[in-house]
Amino acid sequence: MLAPGPDHTNNSRSMPKAPTIEKLLQSGSAEWNKLRKSSQVATDHTGATFTQLFSANADLSGLGLVGSEWERCDLSKMNFRDADLSNAYFHGGRLQDCDFRGANLEGCTFEKLKLLRCDFTGAKGLDDLELDDVDMDRVTGLDGEEAPPPPPPPVQGITAFTREQREKMLGQSHGGGNAMEGSNPAHPDDLPPFRPQDPPGSLFFRALKHVGAPPLWVLDVPGLRPLLPQRLPPGSSLETLYREAVKTRLENKKPAADPGAVERAQKALRMSGKEANVAAVYLREVGVLPLFRFAAAKQLKGELRAEVEVDDITGSIDPRTTGALLELRLTHEVVEHVHEARRRMAAAQLYTSLLEAGFNPENNWDEALESSEASMELAQAATGDDRQALLEGFQVFAALPEEARLRRLAYLAESVSNLELLSRLPEGMEPSWLTGPETRECHEREMTYVQSLKAQEIPTKVAALAKAELGVPEGEVPEDSDGDLFVHVRCDVCGKEKLIVQSPDA
Repeated sequence: MLAPGPDHTNNSRSMPKAPTIEKLLQSGSAEWNKLRKSSQVATDHTGATFTQLFSANADLSGLGLVGSEWERCDLSKMNFRDADLSNAYFHGGRLQDCDFRGANLEGCTFEKLKLLRCDFTGAKGLDDLELDDVDMDRVTGLDGEEAPPPPPPPVQGITAFTREQREKMLGQSHGGGNAMEGSNPAHPDDLPPFRPQDPPGSLFFRALKHVGAPPLWVLDVPGLRPLLPQRLPPGSSLETLYREAVKTRLENKKPAADPGAVERAQKALRMSGKEANVAAVYLREVGVLPLFRFAAAKQLKGELRAEVEVDDITGSIDPRTTGALLELRLTHEVVEHVHEARRRMAAAQLYTSLLEAGFNPENNWDEALESSEASMELAQAATGDDRQALLEGFQVFAALPEEARLRRLAYLAESVSNLELLSRLPEGMEPSWLTGPETRECHEREMTYVQSLKAQEIPTKVAALAKAELGVPEGEVPEDSDGDLFVHVRCDVCGKEKLIVQSPDA
């Protein structure tokens, strides 16, 4: 009897597993749409689960998404047209400008979310669609009404109405009184274009070249790859040492750890001092593991909360604080601020692009706004449809010194990146039950998190530890603990273990 040919056996075993729709959408809608257009992805994605997905312009039309779950997703301009969403579950988050025309929504549930300008015209199964605590704004088709006619396309070149004002404003900003003394004014074709579609990093880089010598704070936003200061002032503060380490790394050299600074940084984390944020990012730059993670949580979260609560549409958020939270994996009660950070960054990005093009709050900037789809999207993200709030925010932002405006844009862009990375960390990185050092420290450092267990798992996984710590007889399930969480931690120095009980009512 002949053995099977190696080509058939080995090749079938070595074929790589196709990426799931969840992974593809996390990588961006452009890649997904490209694969979809070339028919390289499946059409049946029954039971797909999406958690905290932030996606825009993805083509999901005609797909089988039966029983899919969408938890705290922020979706914009998604095409669900003719998709099968029967028994799907959307919980939390926001759906903006999404197209559900012709989709099958039988048994589908929308719960605790916002629907903004979504179109359900011709959708099937609307009688069986469950809406629970849904905030709807300009939603079409749920009551069987016809879709309104599409708006007229924007007039191209409408910003020409402001050319004289732009020339005057640019002459005042860059030419001083030279324009009045016979110097040649800028030709209209040479005026900077309005580019709100450019990412914050591009706006930042272009504007930074006009500031002159790069200020020291640009080293707080290494993710934007800024122009670097030539030299730093001498000093031994953690902030100075952190910036030196960032500069060294961005120059493609390896930062060296200062033993004294490392000790001060570890102490700042242990004592939850005001330098805790800089301490954490300094240790990250020099490659030293922080010994105290949860100890700094209260201080760092308090600093972030204080910045977020400031009533300013472009209020800055320190990227060293968000970077510290990311480095220490302190996710609990932090990712809820992602939306506010994105909102502020959208405003700062829009205002920066307007000012770059020569517009200001007094010269028809709203006409420029309506000439670009990208600027309209930024305005919607910043203030929704509140044009008065958008104007007031622009007035405040434009009145700031140029460097202060640039710093706000850069700090917000870096902080949004840090917070979005935090939001993608798996659950359990920071159990919310760890409160005091007595439950988590041994040998002057935190005990390592091992696992979280339910009561039913105690007899098979940690029976001896449960008896020693909690007095639970070996082989038995703790009484009256169906809703409790049992957290197993261990000291890396002496090996001591603890089992901490967290009740849902605690």
